[in-house]
Amino acid sequence: MPQFDVIVIGCGAVGSAALLHLARAGQRVLGIDRFQPPHRFGSTHGETRITRAAIGEGVDYTPLAQRSHAIWRELERETGAHLFEQCGCLFIPARDGGEVHGVTSAQFFANIENAARLHGVNGEAISSEQLRADYPCFATAPGDRGFLDREGGYLLVEECVRAELAVAARLGATLLTGRRVTAFQRTGGALTVTMDDGATASATTLIVTTGPWITELIAPLQRRVTVTRQVLYWFEVQSHPERFGPNTPVYIWDVSGRGRAASDIYGFPWLGSPDNGVKIANEVLTGETDPDHVAREVSADEIAATYETYVRPFVPDLGPTCLRSEVCLYTNAPGGRFVIDRDPGDANVIYASPCSGHGFKHSPAVGEALAAMALGETPRVDLSGFTLDRLAVL
Repeated sequence: MPQFDVIVIGCGAVGSAALLHLARAGQRVLGIDRFQPPHRFGSTHGETRITRAAIGEGVDYTPLAQRSHAIWRELERETGAHLFEQCGCLFIPARDGGEVHGVTSAQFFANIENAARLHGVNGEAISSEQLRADYPCFATAPGDRGFLDREGGYLLVEECVRAELAVAARLGATLLTGRRVTAFQRTGGALTVTMDDGATASATTLIVTTGPWITELIAPLQRRVTVTRQVLYWFEVQSHPERFGPNTPVYIWDVSGRGRAASDIYGFPWLGSPDNGVKIANEVLTGETDPDHVAREVSADEIAATYETYVRPFVPDLGPTCLRSEVCLYTNAPGGRFVIDRDPGDANVIYASPCSGHGFKHSPAVGEALAAMALGETPRVDLSGFTLDRLAVL
């Protein structure tokens, strides 16, 4: 039976980062993934993800984001890959009510401003007049306001995972793909994992970062998290392509209560050419789904309803033709919180999930912290706010 110091189960956003940091620390580390990462079956695909430093979900996330930005830049220098485009992130809160990732829109905006002040984030408040003058692509109304986080932007998700896994392999990490871990158990002084082909491997420590499949191995999260289907759309640019050019900011706009809209929308500049369309999505949390049987097709009715409710009224330069769509999964916890903890049944089993729809931007720092925990070290970013016990009191 192969012996390792650490086994990482699930090598998407967080798992690939943990694998990299463990390999960098000289650990004998094995990564196992049921697919071939990066892949399109979980939560880490669809070209881009927003990153930001002034975090509306809570000021305790900002150190994770800032550390992650530094790690992305280090990885870019090491590999020569382009991973992080720092074009800024614009947030526009709801005028009345609304919620973003488990936080009221008003509190989300207040958290952004507090995080910027407490952690020295480069950003500025945007008045209603400035919003309409500087961002004509949005059909904002008098009284709307915003905050521009200049440290934000977007990450090229598949390239990020690919780069992390490549460096981890170069540093000696082993990666097994197309294998599903069905169980783990303690055998003497080691933890042994069993895979769906009957193969086994053992290690002193396990790190479980399986995203929407987390409850298969981490029993304390059962009935505590839900998995939802989220759709990403690339709509045609009908007019003013310069308004969505590469240097324009990503955005999160809570349009709840305007017409039939029931959530925020978020979007990106076009990549490569305006002919590729502009990526935009909403964050309505539909009913719970099964990650192994989620509907991967996006119907014409879904596209039309999304355009009429979330695109045409707010981003009128985009037309009704959807050039591309992708289905991804959110793994959600109450309050939109992360859970990063040790299994109460065995302190050498460490897990990180759910990311509640806003995890990719933090994944390098979370992976680094998981590696520190596995090594018996204190993570450089405080994780005390993300334990399962903290989730229980929400």
